[in-house]
Amino acid sequence: MTEAPSPRASGRAWALWERLAQGRTDFGNPDVFFGSARIPDSLWVTFTVTDTGTEFSNQIAALTGSESGRGGLLTLKDSGWVLSLSVFHQPEIIGQPPGTTVWWGYGLYPDRNGDFVGKRMDQCTGAEILEETLRQLRFDKQLDAIMASSICVPCYMPYVNNIWLPRSRGNKPPPVPEGATNLGLIGQYVEVPREIAFTIECSARTAWEAIHRLLKRGPAPPPVYQGQYDPKALFDTLKVFAGIG
Repeated sequence: MTEAPSPRASGRAWALWERLAQGRTDFGNPDVFFGSARIPDSLWVTFTVTDTGTEFSNQIAALTGSESGRGGLLTLKDSGWVLSLSVFHQPEIIGQPPGTTVWWGYGLYPDRNGDFVGKRMDQCTGAEILEETLRQLRFDKQLDAIMASSICVPCYMPYVNNIWLPRSRGNKPPPVPEGATNLGLIGQYVEVPREIAFTIECSARTAWEAIHRLLKRGPAPPPVYQGQYDPKALFDTLKVFAGIG
């Protein structure tokens, strides 16, 4: 609550990828995704709130018309930071004490000033981020009670958005590089045609593909679901756009 989020040193996974890719184009190009030049386009500041009171949950339920934790992502599109909030179905964490609520949010533009606290999000303490969020929601009458019952922990995430940065074919390596017999690559920075990055399915599929190709055991991963060709999915989408219940 009393400190602003601070950048940390780059992780060992990125360093390993850089080492593997040196002089080996079939290992992709990590510089497309990582490095100081990428941070302005991929930085988020996120925050996690642990609340022992009920005011926030009650007000969110009244505001959205959905039971707290049953609605979708809530984006405050007119906020300077473009805040989004996710109020989970409780309990969110194993061993979470009864009567405690955990919710999460992030800002798409942490380099901008807040509308109420008047500071850049990445320079705000947890208390200031929580205050800005509550004032954006117009929870002014409940502000003191929610602040008193909550702990807000911000986190500086310089590369959270980098998997969606512009890239070229070959910037991500395949699950099994050409000629490899004992090395598989897994995770969000591995190329999986037609799959959506930033999902558990993508990470699981890269591991499945690598194991299947290297060990020649078990079935191949199933085809990637293509909802844009699914008649039922297309019909359901049409109903949403047409406003049909």
